[in-house]
Amino acid sequence: MSSDMNAEQASRSAQRALFQRFLLTLLICFIFLNAVMVFILTYLLDYQERKLLSSLGQEYQRILTFESDTKLEHVVINNPNRLIENAISVVRADSSGELEWLSGADRPDLPETVSAYQSMNRRWYHLFSHAPYLSLKLDGKPSQYWLIMDGTPRRTQLFVQGTGLFVALAAMVGLIALIVWRLLSRTLSPLHSLAKGVDQVRGWSLDVMLETDLPELESGGPLGQLSQSVQQVLNRLKETVRGMDQTVDAIAHDVRTPLSRMILTTEAALSRDTAKLQPEQIEASLRSALSDCAESAQQANQMLTTLMRIHDEQVGRHVLETQPIELAQLLSEVAAWYEEVAEDAEIRLDTDGLEAVTFISDAKRLIQIVVNLVDNSMKYSPAGTEVQLACGYDGTGVWFSVTDQGMGIAPEHQALIFRRLYRVEGSRHQPGYGLGLAMVSAMVNTLQGRIELNSVLGEGSRFTIRLPGTMTQTSDR
Repeated sequence: MSSDMNAEQASRSAQRALFQRFLLTLLICFIFLNAVMVFILTYLLDYQERKLLSSLGQEYQRILTFESDTKLEHVVINNPNRLIENAISVVRADSSGELEWLSGADRPDLPETVSAYQSMNRRWYHLFSHAPYLSLKLDGKPSQYWLIMDGTPRRTQLFVQGTGLFVALAAMVGLIALIVWRLLSRTLSPLHSLAKGVDQVRGWSLDVMLETDLPELESGGPLGQLSQSVQQVLNRLKETVRGMDQTVDAIAHDVRTPLSRMILTTEAALSRDTAKLQPEQIEASLRSALSDCAESAQQANQMLTTLMRIHDEQVGRHVLETQPIELAQLLSEVAAWYEEVAEDAEIRLDTDGLEAVTFISDAKRLIQIVVNLVDNSMKYSPAGTEVQLACGYDGTGVWFSVTDQGMGIAPEHQALIFRRLYRVEGSRHQPGYGLGLAMVSAMVNTLQGRIELNSVLGEGSRFTIRLPGTMTQTSDR
């Protein structure tokens, strides 16, 4: 196949190649079937001729045996129709060997010697030879008689039947080929549509892909389902490219801030006139500049490190370290870490909804998930509100939730907050990079669970994590 052939041309070329192979197979079957049918017709025709000649010979032989030669000659001469209809000639050979045509089919070219008739007993395939004769000897007193059947008329009949059979089979082959071509075209139509869509997307740049709707693919049947699956993959690819584009922009924006601070701090330190300063003042100035640079570098490093951890979770780079976990105890310990922070922010941590549940999971990832959710809730909760932690077992798996009474999340943002570096406009006054919930989502996927968000703008949010598996529910604490 040519390397410059596009996908649609390749799919249609594959359709033609498939049809050609089918047609070749069909023609081979047609030739074989036609040959078998001709063989059967020829064999049956030869069998019928032999049977007819044998039956007639037995009848005439009884006349010769029980009556006389004269009686036989009288019968065949006065009743030639039956002989003529079946292309049979009756020949007499007297004691001297002379041959005489008596009745039946006119054969002016019959052999002149008796020995010639003895070689006329053909095989079935001799029906297609130049001498398609059958002969049968009758013994009389004193003459001998020969019945000679000419197969030429029946060969002509066989030719007509074979031609009719050939035409009928050829018409059937043509009709089948037409039907199969239409079926192939209709069945592979979604594949052609898919190939056409792939060709269109292949020629697009990333900017065009992001700005243009992907082509709709034809649906219907198994291949139609394949087209729809590829359509979903293309849409997912488009969303991934758009997400990567947004992520790169967000990384550039967030990294630029600490880098700009480092550059400005460094330039200010280098441009400062140190001639009028005491050594102690110079040292203090340099320490302050280096401290600011270190803080900015730490911020950039923290963001990039978190991005790398999210990537590692998504590609499954780190294996699970499972162990029995008392979920209520784990949540209580994390809540204890935030008691002083909650007291300073005048936020109440409520752990009354914790039920003792033991199950198998990865403790480090669970702690990281809970820490991110609690930290996020504390960050966006106003003073005088509470953050509730709850957990339990619902019969299918373990769940735990973190609920706050903060600013809430609008419906249009709820599906986006789990993306890397995505931050709602109203939350940008808070410190952070928009990576906490992305990390939570990646770790929940690693644990083969799912995360649910119920939020009302201005009333608060509830994050619920559901984890699969066979759990053991213990008594309340």
